[in-house]
Amino acid sequence: MAKKRGKSKKTLESAVKFDSKKPLQRIEVIIRKKVLGEAPEEHHFVVADGKKLKNIIELADALETMSEEIFRHHANEFKNDFSAWVKDVFYDHSLAEDISRAKNRLETQIAILRRLVKELM
Repeated sequence: MAKKRGKSKKTLESAVKFDSKKPLQRIEVIIRKKVLGEAPEEHHFVVADGKKLKNIIELADALETMSEEIFRHHANEFKNDFSAWVKDVFYDHSLAEDISRAKNRLETQIAILRRLVKELM
């Protein structure tokens, strides 16, 4: 038969010594979505036709006149550059998901405009 070993559990409080003489530091973290903001210059979206987009509003505007060929260059069955840009630069995962589900240029534009309207309300 195996011998029972003595239990020696340490709680977090007993394992960590607290110095009551040191004042506690307060750390405040503020996370804001930058949906209406402008991307830093190094993160501007360069469309295949050479046009540079600084923000999501400009993306919605560009989709209005963008050729289907240019749109398909950026959004096709293998990738969606618009969705990746929104997610990686503006940290809006919800909008990025909506863009990735859009089937065409118009649906992509509508998804963006819906999000912008929601942001302004």
